[in-house]
Parts: sequence; C-alpha cells; structure tokens
Amino acid sequence: GALAGSHPLRGRGMRTEVHEGPDDFAALRGDWRELESRALEPNAYLSARFILPALSCLPGPPAWILTVWDQPGSCGGRGVLRGLGVFQSAGPRLRFPLGHALTYGSVHSYLSGFLLDADRALPTLHAMLDALARRTGGLALKDLPAAGATAQLLRGVVAERGGTWHEDAGVERACIDLGVGNAARWRSHVSTSRLKGLERQWRKLGEVGEPGWRYLRGEAVSDDRLERFLALEHAGWKGQAGTSLRSDPRQEAFFRGMTAGFRADGDLFFTELLLDGQAIASSCNLCSGTDGFSFKVAFDPRFAKYGPGLLNELGFLKALEQGVDRFRFIDSGAAPGSFIEELWPDRVPLYAGAVALGRISRSAARAADALSRTRRRLFPGAAQRPAAA
Repeated sequence: GALAGSHPLRGRGMRTEVHEGPDDFAALRGDWRELESRALEPNAYLSARFILPALSCLPGPPAWILTVWDQPGSCGGRGVLRGLGVFQSAGPRLRFPLGHALTYGSVHSYLSGFLLDADRALPTLHAMLDALARRTGGLALKDLPAAGATAQLLRGVVAERGGTWHEDAGVERACIDLGVGNAARWRSHVSTSRLKGLERQWRKLGEVGEPGWRYLRGEAVSDDRLERFLALEHAGWKGQAGTSLRSDPRQEAFFRGMTAGFRADGDLFFTELLLDGQAIASSCNLCSGTDGFSFKVAFDPRFAKYGPGLLNELGFLKALEQGVDRFRFIDSGAAPGSFIEELWPDRVPLYAGAVALGRISRSAARAADALSRTRRRLFPGAAQRPAAA
C-alpha cells in the first residue's frame, strides 16, 4: 500500500510505496532491474536477481520493500522508480526505543544499503527517510562501504535534516580497484618469494596432471559448471559442517534461482582452476553495473596441498592484467583474515550505521552516544565510535 506524501522541499514530486508479499515484490522486477542499471552505487546484493530468490527461498524474518517514484505526469502511468530499499522490522533497543528498520541482509548478503538513482539521488534519499520516519523510529544499516557514494550522501542528508547519525566500528575487506593503470598493482602487494612459491605449487600440480585455468561469463557458465561448483563446495569443510549450499534444499534452490537471473543478463562469471580439464577449484561471482562481486569459492579437498584456491585467484589476477574483462572495482565479499588478502591488494572499509528518525529516537540516540563516549573513556578498547552529523 502507498505511504502518501513527501517532504514539501526535499522530496518534491516524489511518491513512496511500501510493498509486502511475494506477488507485490515480483511486480517490481522490471522497474527494479532498470533502477539497478542507473544506481548511484552498484550492489549485486540489492539486485532483484538476488533479493527475490533470497526472500523466496531463504529463512528469516519477514521483509518489506520501500520504493520511491517520480510522480506520474499528465499522461498517467506509475512514474519512474528512483529508489528502493529492502528492510526488516526490529523491536525497541537503547538507540531506538520505539522500534526501527534494519536493511535486509540474507545469510549470503555481503553488502547492504539501498538503490538510489544516480540522477535523482538526493531528493530520493530525502523522500525515503521521510517515509521511514512515518513508519518507524530509526534505521540500522550494516556492511555499508564507508567511503562509497551512498554512505557519503547519507551522512550529508542526515546532517542537513538535523538528524542523529551513529557509526559502529567496522572492518576492512579485500577488494581490487581496477582504475587506470591498476590492473598489475597486485604484483607489488605479493612478495617475490610468495609468488615464486605459488609458481612452484603450479609446477607440482603439473606432476599430477595437466593444469589449466579458465574464465567463463554469462551463458558460458553452463549447468555442468554450476553442478561442479556445488559438488566442490559440498565436498569440502562446508559440507562436513552442514553449511554448504547443497546441505540445505532451500539454499540450493536460492543458488539456482539467483545464478539463473544473473546468467541470463550476462552478469554471472566463474573462474576455474583445471586439472586434466576438470575444475578442482571454482569461484562464483556476480556483476552489477561496472563492478564485480565475489560470491562463493570452492575447491576439491583432495588437492588441498597444492593451494588450489590461491592458484585459482592467481589465475584471475593474471587474466585481469591481460584484460580478460572490464571492471571498475571487485569486492571480495571475504571476512577479515581470509586467504584472499594475501593476493588482492586493496581494502574497502565497511561499517554498521544507525539513523535516528523521530524526536524520541533522536533524544535516545544522543543519550546513547553520551554513554558510548563515557565507556570509551573508561574502556579505551571499546569497539563503538560515534560519527558527527
């Protein structure tokens, strides 16, 4: 149902709607996909191709979608979709005594945020916050790129509105910034001795069979490649722990539906380390706009002593250096301390943030920030830090 109205100045000419239920979600698919192509900041984890299978297949609290549209013109029609956020509702806590909204994140989501049309980002964000303020006391975000365009705009808009903004201590994630002249920069990140060690591993693998490497994108990622990936992931420690995609029919159904959507648009790519033509390590990756997003990696545990995951990533870095594909940026999706940090040269800071939207929540947030500052004075190792807005 619609949440009528907009801020008279900041969101003039914009309309917001709240959507609940699978049929309502699915009806957004076409407009959602077009918005993704115009997004201020690419994010495959906010794509309809990712979110809709996740909401359909994966367990979790109910989600709702908030959309922002241009008001339809004299010719009628729905208008142009300018913004979209996927949220879940949470109960009261210290910072939000009247409850709050959480940006949606499935167990397989490695970034959050919302999609904003690059050409109308500022009024769209104002309209989105206006609508959220009518529905809930605050907004909590996690895994948001701290230096990204969305975060920078959000900080400025919260300050302009006189709101209260809080950041929790974040982490740094391995990434690859493929700006002009950067494709070979990984070589200065990997020591000469380490690189020689990996080359030795390749030669040792060659004593077992014929090693190779390949890059596949779009329809080239055949059903056989998907099956091999699922089998490799299930054969390793994730299968033993019961956390592989194949361990749970719902997880596997999500994977199949999600990859089908990205593959159909040419936005699914795989890298594979081969032995006698058979993949012994594989990575599944997604594209949105000019950016790449690593999703999952898998390898055959029988060849673990050769470091197949590292050799596969080394093959990818060399291929990027040779122009195998065009990316602006690639997010590893990896947790801190991952093996990928050994090879990928760049880091992107991620944080969890919170916006108090109502008067009571703003007062509670200020009190919580004061308490947090006191804790940091008494306990210098405390993790949380406030951010002025």
